[in-house]
Amino acid sequence: MPNNVPLSTKYKYTYMKVSFTQVDTACMVININGFVIVTDPAFDKEGSEYEGARILYKTGSPKLQPAAIGPVDLVLLSHDQHKDNLDNAGREFIKTVKQVISTPGAVERLAQDNITGLSEWESLAIATDKIPGLRITATPCQHAPTQELTKVSGHVIGFMIEWEGQQKGALYVSGDTIYFEGIEEIAKRFNVHTAVLHVGKAGFPQINYMPLTFSTEMAIRTARLLNVEKFIPTHFEGWKHFNEQPEYLYDQITHSDIKERLLWLQPGSPALIEI
Repeated sequence: MPNNVPLSTKYKYTYMKVSFTQVDTACMVININGFVIVTDPAFDKEGSEYEGARILYKTGSPKLQPAAIGPVDLVLLSHDQHKDNLDNAGREFIKTVKQVISTPGAVERLAQDNITGLSEWESLAIATDKIPGLRITATPCQHAPTQELTKVSGHVIGFMIEWEGQQKGALYVSGDTIYFEGIEEIAKRFNVHTAVLHVGKAGFPQINYMPLTFSTEMAIRTARLLNVEKFIPTHFEGWKHFNEQPEYLYDQITHSDIKERLLWLQPGSPALIEI
């Protein structure tokens, strides 16, 4: 069951070695001291097409498949409604993982015993010898231009990853969201060291010009607000409905005041930092 018990102080402060490997879209392998997390599993190949409220076209392929990743301890699934965050192969993959954290709605729709649903600000303690006091807290998202349209896109959450002895701050994975007042509340509640932000300005210009995920400008604004030491963009290539290209994203960040904070991942290759 979710819990909101504060982290204790029985462990000494310690730095954790954390590696990030970009796989596909917002699918990333985060390895914290040997504890392996996969975010928003997407393993379908280029050329896949998905029907729904809007037809989605996949233009890229994952750099890794589950067999290459190896054993996974936890999946953080921001939402299950959209194929760019949980595609067909991803749905099969999460059946093989011991524990998945997502929304309460995902628990109902996916109907798997290994999924725990969290609402905004709820926390779940994860028992593991690899990371003392590991705790995941659900953070708010607005996956639409307005809160009213969010009812159409559906419930989405981000994740704050904390553990005992964090000196530099927490690890934040935004989930699919735009900049809204919930981001400012996150900044009030948490000290964040590293932010993994879902960018790409996803959306459908033929319908409206409002984004469904962070634009580059929104992501830079969020990184500034959270005062992060490391900013890792994800969710910016591999789909036709992403409206800002990687070259634009990289250029804008590297010509901004947060350029020294950028950690630009090379897909399939792990990047290691200490938190």
